[in-house]
Amino acid sequence: MRINGTTQSSVASHLAESIAGAMTIRAFGLEDRFFLKNLDLIDRNASPYFHNFSASEWFILRLEILCAIVLSSTTLAMALLQVGSSSSGIIGMEMSYGLSLNIFLVVSLQLQCLLANLIVSVERLEQYMHIPSEAPEIIESNRPEPNWPAVGKVEIHNVKVRYRPNAPLVLHGICCTIEGGYKIGIVGRTGSGKTTLISALFRLVEATEGEILVDGLNISTIGLHDLRSHFAIIPQDPTLFVGSVRYNLDPLLEHTDQEIWEVLEKCQLRAVIQEKEDGLNSVGKLIEYDEPLKLMSREGSLFGQLVREYWSRTSNSSN
Repeated sequence: MRINGTTQSSVASHLAESIAGAMTIRAFGLEDRFFLKNLDLIDRNASPYFHNFSASEWFILRLEILCAIVLSSTTLAMALLQVGSSSSGIIGMEMSYGLSLNIFLVVSLQLQCLLANLIVSVERLEQYMHIPSEAPEIIESNRPEPNWPAVGKVEIHNVKVRYRPNAPLVLHGICCTIEGGYKIGIVGRTGSGKTTLISALFRLVEATEGEILVDGLNISTIGLHDLRSHFAIIPQDPTLFVGSVRYNLDPLLEHTDQEIWEVLEKCQLRAVIQEKEDGLNSVGKLIEYDEPLKLMSREGSLFGQLVREYWSRTSNSSN
């Protein structure tokens, strides 16, 4: 079960990554390479099943040979011994029960092996039961102000982060000060700790040492809900949910229509949304396209309208 879980996760991960990067794979013509890699991972996942089946057949064959030897020896011994006039009936009953003993023995041992394999799930459940919980969502005795952070000054003092108690440090004593209103960029190679720093800011990973102050408030002293609800993050991959424009922009219904229109205007999308009959309540249908040109040429495509709006504004700015 453990080997199957390890190899199966590799198959699922490779398949998800291949689907996400299908356009890049096609662009470089590496379809055959990824196809062969997927087949290799599937073979590795099927290998434990093959060895398990082979070991089971080997085990059943040895048990049947052992039961046949015991049954033959017992029948021969009872036939040679003088047990009285009812010896033929006793021998027949012994052979009848002896033949069924083989089946019961094989089934019982197979069930015992199956139980030993499935007990891994119980071990995993017991492990999950002892995973330490996150910090409380709200700490009533130390809640930030409603307008926090007002300035946005971030002070990082000797922050050290590791993902597990015995794992090596990922961040080694980071110290910096970011003034409020500044736009900064964090540059580094893959695995240098850029994502870990953002995770520490949202307390997805607790800092082993040091502290992070936002407008003078130590973020480790407040609840997770108060912290994360006052911060915002823009992911690298755009995500749309099935629903109205309002739901995609404000899924928690915390802002007014005026605030939503102001955001759309800053993004230069207000005119496009106003052309819709239902405005903010207009519902769009999500359709997957592997070629952007098809989506742009589709009549009534919002993506096509956005592209045309972008190029029109770009050309006007250049003129």
